[in-house]
Amino acid sequence: MFNSIKWRLTAIFFSVTAVFLFLMGFYLINSMEQYSFQNTQSRVLSYARLVADDLRDSFTGKPSKNYYQDYAHRAKNDINARVTVIDTSGKVLGDSTLDKDTMANHANHPEIKAAMRGGTGQSLRYSTSLRERMFYFAVPVKSDNRVLGIVRVAIPWSEIQAGQNHIRFTIGTAVVVALILMIIVVSSFTSSLVVPLQEMTQVAGEIAEGKLDRTLDVDSNDEIGALSRGLNYMAERLRDNIRQITEERNKVEAILASMNDGVIAVDCNGNILLINPAAERMFNIKYENSMGKGVIEVIRNYDLEKLLQTALMSEESITREVQIFIPDPKSFRISTAPLMSETGVVGVVAVLRDITAFREVERMKTDFVANVSHELRTPLTSIKGFVETLMDGAMEDPKTAAYFLEIINDETDRLNRLISDLLSLSKVEAKQGKIRKAALNLDKLIINTVSILSPQASEKNQILNVDIKIPLPVINADEDMIGQLLINLVDNAIKYTANGGRVDIRAERWNDSVKIAVSDTGIGIPRDSIPRLFERFYRVDKARSREMGGTGLGLAIVKHILEVHSGRIEVDSIVGQGSTFTVYLPAGNDPAF
Repeated sequence: MFNSIKWRLTAIFFSVTAVFLFLMGFYLINSMEQYSFQNTQSRVLSYARLVADDLRDSFTGKPSKNYYQDYAHRAKNDINARVTVIDTSGKVLGDSTLDKDTMANHANHPEIKAAMRGGTGQSLRYSTSLRERMFYFAVPVKSDNRVLGIVRVAIPWSEIQAGQNHIRFTIGTAVVVALILMIIVVSSFTSSLVVPLQEMTQVAGEIAEGKLDRTLDVDSNDEIGALSRGLNYMAERLRDNIRQITEERNKVEAILASMNDGVIAVDCNGNILLINPAAERMFNIKYENSMGKGVIEVIRNYDLEKLLQTALMSEESITREVQIFIPDPKSFRISTAPLMSETGVVGVVAVLRDITAFREVERMKTDFVANVSHELRTPLTSIKGFVETLMDGAMEDPKTAAYFLEIINDETDRLNRLISDLLSLSKVEAKQGKIRKAALNLDKLIINTVSILSPQASEKNQILNVDIKIPLPVINADEDMIGQLLINLVDNAIKYTANGGRVDIRAERWNDSVKIAVSDTGIGIPRDSIPRLFERFYRVDKARSREMGGTGLGLAIVKHILEVHSGRIEVDSIVGQGSTFTVYLPAGNDPAF
């Protein structure tokens, strides 16, 4: 409280004022005491001279014995002071207070000596007769410059002191009252200064705490008003700056949140400063758990950490491809750039693009080209070999020629199937083929598919069973594509099921879809091969697949047909027992559904 500016200002003003008033009071007391004393002295001397003039004639005549005694008593009543009349020998002729006959000779008193010399005498001393201090004033009674006698007037020193004490009390009271008034005035004045300052301090503190809507009421044009306006302007500018910063930050956050690429920023020590949602998803990490931690601790990849350290040291942009295996094996193209400030490099920002799918596509393209080349080379080589054999003379043997031509025909059919499947797959993948979606009843399509493939099953003495739970929901689909999907699945089941086996086709309503399951008692599929079944040219047993006339494209076509129709497929298989391929196709808006 006492350290506040109000109390400091009050103390300063009060101290200065108090010193001034005390000095002024001291000066006034001295001046007034001197004036009072001089006034008393002048009044007493004037009266003494008046008495001396009045007694001049009596000193030249023959007054009565008690004349001077009576005169002194009368004079005392006029001036309210002790009056004494003395002759030139120092004998007391009359006194207003004591009996003149009892009084000693006064010739040795200093004031009397001075008056005897024709001047004015005065003396302050203790009166043994009156037993108090008295101030004596003596004047000569003259006639023709000859001293005839002395008139002495005396007043108690206590009376003079009483007057001086009254002066001191009056001036002292005035000083105290002035100090009290000054305290009130100074306190009021400092309050008028300090209250706005206190309000400014409070508002400034609230602004520092983030309450930028606080403002000051400005009702003066002085420095306080100018300071209030300045504080209001500062708060307004802060609001504008913070709003702009917030808008920019929100823009950056929105951009970072909408990016498919991961963004990671680190400081000079390799500790994470920023990580966007895409990077969180890439590495299965959380923003709040990553801040302030090292990259190696969060992502656990030395190649990434080394790249960031290299970017920090080189202070240049770097782009590299890095393999990261946590949480899953992935390939990233990482571009780094230094974070600069006025003092230099303060960190590095890295943009991570997941190119795993791109690399997989490249691999699949390479595999596709290799597989197509292989699949084309094998029958072409066979055809070329038999043609050359025929040209070398085998044509002359009808039986051999017929055998060779039959093989050439089979290989030609195989090439035909391969090219047909490639064209179908290409159209479905590129969606360039005309997709004619319409309301489709699957039960008739399934029965038609079974009718087409029944001779193939009969050749292998297989049971081809159909179980359709009517009514099936109508689907919105391309009849040709769905027909090809069914033929591919049932054809595969027949091909990979031994003679005397069984193939079941079941169809039913399943929630908002139609469920079609094709099961067989065939050779089955190893579990680790199931994820790759729908890749182009992938075969579990390549030799056996070619022997059965497969191109390795049937299930890839099934996959892409389902993608076009927003469907899905599940595979369940046990080696040596058989497989089940289950297709789900979304139902249309048919009343039967």
